[in-house]
Amino acid sequence: MLIDYIKVTLRSLSKNKLISSINILGLGISLSAFIFITLYIKKELSYDTGHADSERIYRIHEMIKSDNFTENSSSCPPNTGKFLLKDFPDDIEYMVRFFDFQNPIVTIQLENQELYNEKHVYFTDSSVFDMLDFSLIQGNKNTALTAPWTTVVSEGLAKKYWGDENPIGKKITRVGFQNPFEITGVFRQNSVSHIKANMLHSMATTDPFPFLQRNWIWNPAWTYIKLAPNINPEQFEAKLPGFIQKYYDDRTKHQISHQLMPIEDIHLQSHLEFEMAPNSDIKYVYIFASCAVFLLIIAMVNFVNLSTSYSLLRGKEIGVRKVSGATKSQLIIQFLAESIIIAFIAYLIALVLSVISISLLEPTLEIGIFELLNLKMLSIMTGIVFLIGFLSGVYPAFFISSFDPLVVFKGKMISQGSGKILRKVLVIAQFTIAIVLIIFTYVTYHQLALLNNKNYGFDADKIMVLDVSSTRIGQSYDAFRTQLMSSSSIENVTVMSDILAVNNNNHEFNHEGMTAGEWNYYPALVVDEEFVSSMGMKIIAGRDYSVKYAREDSLSMLVNKTMAKTLGYSNPQDAIGQRMVSRGGNEKIVGVVEDFNYKSLHSPIGPFALDVRRNRQNNNGNFFVRHVAIRLNNTDATTMAHLEEVWKAHVNNVPFTYKMLNHELKKLYQAENNMGSILGTFAVLTVIIACLGLFALASFIAQQKMKEIGIRKVLGANFLKLFYVGYKEQFFLIVIAFATAIPLSYYFVEGWLDDFAYRISIGIVPYLVAGLLALVISSLTVLSNFYKVIISNPSEVLRDE
Repeated sequence: MLIDYIKVTLRSLSKNKLISSINILGLGISLSAFIFITLYIKKELSYDTGHADSERIYRIHEMIKSDNFTENSSSCPPNTGKFLLKDFPDDIEYMVRFFDFQNPIVTIQLENQELYNEKHVYFTDSSVFDMLDFSLIQGNKNTALTAPWTTVVSEGLAKKYWGDENPIGKKITRVGFQNPFEITGVFRQNSVSHIKANMLHSMATTDPFPFLQRNWIWNPAWTYIKLAPNINPEQFEAKLPGFIQKYYDDRTKHQISHQLMPIEDIHLQSHLEFEMAPNSDIKYVYIFASCAVFLLIIAMVNFVNLSTSYSLLRGKEIGVRKVSGATKSQLIIQFLAESIIIAFIAYLIALVLSVISISLLEPTLEIGIFELLNLKMLSIMTGIVFLIGFLSGVYPAFFISSFDPLVVFKGKMISQGSGKILRKVLVIAQFTIAIVLIIFTYVTYHQLALLNNKNYGFDADKIMVLDVSSTRIGQSYDAFRTQLMSSSSIENVTVMSDILAVNNNNHEFNHEGMTAGEWNYYPALVVDEEFVSSMGMKIIAGRDYSVKYAREDSLSMLVNKTMAKTLGYSNPQDAIGQRMVSRGGNEKIVGVVEDFNYKSLHSPIGPFALDVRRNRQNNNGNFFVRHVAIRLNNTDATTMAHLEEVWKAHVNNVPFTYKMLNHELKKLYQAENNMGSILGTFAVLTVIIACLGLFALASFIAQQKMKEIGIRKVLGANFLKLFYVGYKEQFFLIVIAFATAIPLSYYFVEGWLDDFAYRISIGIVPYLVAGLLALVISSLTVLSNFYKVIISNPSEVLRDE
């Protein structure tokens, strides 16, 4: 029976090759996109679900609330996790910290003296193998990270460093640390996680560091706990205020609170300060899922529309089958079977397209072909395809099986009104979705252009950044800067404790109006005298730092305009000379700079301080020389050779690497850029598939209106009037779709733009562009079918009359 259905289906497809190809190709492309997005969403939703009992694992956040600024940190002081485990052993089953000394890139030296710069290197607790989905493929998990100066490396890093050699027992040196680390294991992360690690050092290595043991303010340790079974997270969180009062610094503990976030929620719902890496957003999952479903709906709409339209051409076939004894139920089953078979033909095409797409995009989206071809995924997709074929074929099957054979054999066509209302509704639905996606894509493109091109208040395009945190540049910085400045391509050189607008610390200050001993927290960078001029910032009151006032400036500070206003000085000049006490001493404000964006454009400009590097002759002063920023007027080969030569003259244990500040800023919008690319692709596919359906429908309508157009042509109608005959119905449907799409798109677009402190003004242009584009594309699609009919000889069209 199945073989017979397949034969009939193939025979029917061969009779209408163009329409069949459109049907299958449209459904195949839609299914491929649906499969691809399903895999992407599955990956996004699976972050941190692979840990054993992941629903009991939480990250501890810290909120520091002061009068004018609140720090919402994803991390805690290193001692927090250790003492929580000590004080609440019945509540906490495991605790793990990840700590990097706020140094995201470290230099590793092998025993053969080879040097490598590596990311994702952390000090961590030995419980990492018990609590998280990290497994040792070499080494003993019970002892690998228990002793100081031991480390484990990822599978990829082991292969990169030693090839097929056994790495256990080998020594590596982390530049900046006196002792070497011994390799005690090779690990593998078994599931996708927001925690990405290449190398893990034993946290016990940091135990002798007095500063860390006494510290309850500096909070760069990402801390995770696994609650014991049956422990309520809300009830445990209620114990944290007492914990803070017991241990934290008396000067700040009244400002601090801790919260728990489920580890499964971090990747899509956490957007705090100092995240381990930029997270995605649950909104994008909803957007991509909607796009995939929309594409599938459009393809199904095409199928239903074309099946009901072209069923009129199968009238005699249905009549013969009924006269031969076929019952209505048999005909329904036959046409449902045809629909399902066509869906599976499209499914095979979709699988091929998906394999090609995944192969090309695997490095970027981290989706492997094995995720598509595993039995569970194929079974689910097979079920979905069967359902699509069934649902797409239900109405056409009942519609076709209802033909009256007597009417057909009398030579009369089934009424063109049959199914006409449904076809109109489906066309409106198709183009409504297409127009919404066009508008969203237009707005996304222009918002991304704003994000990528907006002036931050400093000259990001001219700035090269060198990471010097693992070097001793701080001890010879003046000589290093002098040699760099010998090139005419280098306009200026400065230092900063963090990369401007990418990261910063929050420092504590006591200012006018505050009681001595109380502190407010504000974002800040530690810089030098050349920072403002190197970055192209503007002093609007007072003066800049200057080497001429080195003694005075060692206890001075620059603030931005918003900071001056926050402190109560609406006129920036009034802030000059005001007290601004920090941990560094009794400072005062000597200058106010024009506001600049020190975070991504998701956030508005807030108060900010620029503190000058002091105590240059001791380690405290050198600690803040973590990045060197170089203002360039070109980056030709000669300039790059000069930079590398000077680097090698001062640094022999760290490879020369650099980054451009404008590129680092663009990375802040990686999720938005990915969304824009995918959304644009979906918009194009949606329009193509909608037009494929409209093309086939117009072809059918053209056949139906051949005689009408012939008669009108004989009566003197010109080309435009004849075209209007064929297009007028579609024109009004597009107009209705446009009117429906306006409120829908406005709702979605406004919701997305609300995430940005800086956003474009929508206006009417996106709507006009989308509406005109829909009309132009649809008119060209219809014209491509009606052109031959319009220019044909009326005598040939009317010869049967």
